[in-house]
Amino acid sequence: MSLALVLIIGLFISQVLIIITYITHYRRWISLMSGMVISMSVGMTAGILMGTIFGVFLHGDLFVSTLYGILIGMTAGFLAGIPIGLPAVIDGMLSGLMGAMMGAMLGDMLAITHPDSIIKIVALIVTMTLLLVLYMTEDLVRKQSSQATVFVLKHPYLVLFILAILLKGLELSGAIIEGK
Repeated sequence: MSLALVLIIGLFISQVLIIITYITHYRRWISLMSGMVISMSVGMTAGILMGTIFGVFLHGDLFVSTLYGILIGMTAGFLAGIPIGLPAVIDGMLSGLMGAMMGAMLGDMLAITHPDSIIKIVALIVTMTLLLVLYMTEDLVRKQSSQATVFVLKHPYLVLFILAILLKGLELSGAIIEGK
């Protein structure tokens, strides 16, 4: 496993854990509809990123890459929906299933031509989407709570600048797929 792939998966896991921890801690101030959007976003992004990665690495074995992507996507959607309630759990799990199927097909189809590019593009889209989800969640909590809360994205431009540096470093770190 290359350094670039470790960075992509590590960044993704840390974002998902931050979002799940945040909604667990501030679940009183998150409405059912907002919780459903959060769990859908987490499940879909987990499924599409992991499905794409497995689709590229297990090229030709669409069943296995889809199955692994579905397991990860549904688990992430389930964990993101638990603090909110059953509708959010169902929404997150079904979004994880759908995202994993799309990601596995995308990774399998583009594994021959541009495997590094597709993984990096999907990782960038997933990272930005999860940042928007975290920003939306913090904004909801900030509007509804009267107590002091911890805000990760108090300065979103600083976070975007740090992510731009990380992604440039990701580009300089080399190929994700060795020998392709």
